[in-house]
Amino acid sequence: MKSYAILLLACILFPRVIKAQDRVTTNPDSANIVTADIGNFWKAFDLLQHTTTTDDSLQVIRSVFIDNASEGLKQYLRAANCDERQYLQTIRKRKSDYLAVRNQTEAIASKKQQLIHYLHRFKQLYPQLKIPAICFTIGKFEVGGTQFENTLFIGCEKDLQLGVDIIAQAIHELAHFQQLDQNTSTNLESVMIEGGAEFICYQVTGKRTIYKTWAYGIANEQSLWNEFKPKQDSAADMKWFLDVAANNRPGSLGYFIGFRICEAYLKNHRDKKPALKDLVEMKDPKKIYLDSGYK
Repeated sequence: MKSYAILLLACILFPRVIKAQDRVTTNPDSANIVTADIGNFWKAFDLLQHTTTTDDSLQVIRSVFIDNASEGLKQYLRAANCDERQYLQTIRKRKSDYLAVRNQTEAIASKKQQLIHYLHRFKQLYPQLKIPAICFTIGKFEVGGTQFENTLFIGCEKDLQLGVDIIAQAIHELAHFQQLDQNTSTNLESVMIEGGAEFICYQVTGKRTIYKTWAYGIANEQSLWNEFKPKQDSAADMKWFLDVAANNRPGSLGYFIGFRICEAYLKNHRDKKPALKDLVEMKDPKKIYLDSGYK
């Protein structure tokens, strides 16, 4: 059976975003940072403890959470073909997992100023920065972050379960939003898109979203490159991008490879500002790789 999680992974890794101008700002202080979904989710979650029928439970999730959804959550629900029934099933099945991250999710609203600080830092590095609505919300442990039209969706429960820094995840997705063409077909193009966003995230925040992957990548960099290089022009292989451990190594190793290529590219350019612009916009991933000298 084709599950939605698999379909959405394609959106996460290789998003195709229509970037119309509504709800987009260039001023970090005017950024639309939305956290209301988190409070609404926990209100519904708590009320569920007092319902006695499935119909009552569904009504609570609908009226308290879904009917008050942010634009990011609305687009996620449409993309996932998801409603209150799927949420109720997940809450019943993974109640303890939700509770394990509750305190951290409820603290996200207090991090807005930290995010605005990073937005200013990003704009210093890339003055053309465009900032869509940034929606911190709660999903069903499927998606840590992705883009919809003029909206970044940050699935806080998923990121926190994985130990990912929420604000770094938002900057990673914002870096994707600046990329001029995310329609990738090859392994190399794909690692450059994902690794490029991760590299820019690190330049802005000093943080990564792939710590386990990073440690493994550093320890095994040459063997990973030897494995990847002959397949760089082949069709994108999900094993390099899914956050799934296999064969005693972590997932998302394509992010690491792309990061290191971007790092080499920046190091090879004396004039850092135009080089950073190249890495943010990612117009020509193949050329960036060739100019990087990475091997």
